[in-house]
Amino acid sequence: MKVQVQGQAPDPFLKLLDNLGFVRVESEPEAIIAYGGDGTFIGSERVAPGVPKLGIRSDATCRKCEVHRDDHFLRRLQRRELPETELVKLSGRFLGTEVLALNDIIVRNGDPRSAVRFRVAIDGEAQSEEMIGDGLVVCTAFGSSAYFRSITRCVLRVGFGVAFNNCTDPLNHLVISERSRVEVEITRGPGILAADNDDRTHQLHSGTKVVIERASAPARVIGIDSLRCPDCRYVNAPRRRY
Repeated sequence: MKVQVQGQAPDPFLKLLDNLGFVRVESEPEAIIAYGGDGTFIGSERVAPGVPKLGIRSDATCRKCEVHRDDHFLRRLQRRELPETELVKLSGRFLGTEVLALNDIIVRNGDPRSAVRFRVAIDGEAQSEEMIGDGLVVCTAFGSSAYFRSITRCVLRVGFGVAFNNCTDPLNHLVISERSRVEVEITRGPGILAADNDDRTHQLHSGTKVVIERASAPARVIGIDSLRCPDCRYVNAPRRRY
């Protein structure tokens, strides 16, 4: 199997790949191995969308159970025994630009000294009058244990989540269908938009409208059970558990 390794994989792991007969390539891999943590996995989807990905936790932060030891897991990958799962992604469109996110899309104030003012409509229905605050987060169920959880103290199993970040009105978060369409209009900026852990941000000025909805193509994930395993213990408290 031809694989591409992303992240800071140590030499022993790379030698293990070679010894097991994997062919490491720089382009056109059959699968990508994202070695590290959450950021590496999410970043690998951003740079190579649509390619099947296997996330493997770094030995520096994860004590792995017998089933998910690197050698055992890689042999299953080589025999193509690991199941593939499709994960829904988000699309955010504004001013002729589109961003994609596996975790979440964030619209917030561009100046930390000043709130952003905005309106939100879901499937064409206004949610309230003009909102004032730090903005909002729209997330997938996969990404709901990240920023969304820090605001709402809850996670999702299905659908999309909408969390209002530090708004002056006491607004509860929303759980909406994956078929829903979220429209955000900046009524007084400046605002910024960010997606996942991408270091690029996008300026949103007064009058800018952002449409957030399900992306046309999902992420393809191999062996997602390894990311959810309750028997793998983390040395450091994890930011999230899948």
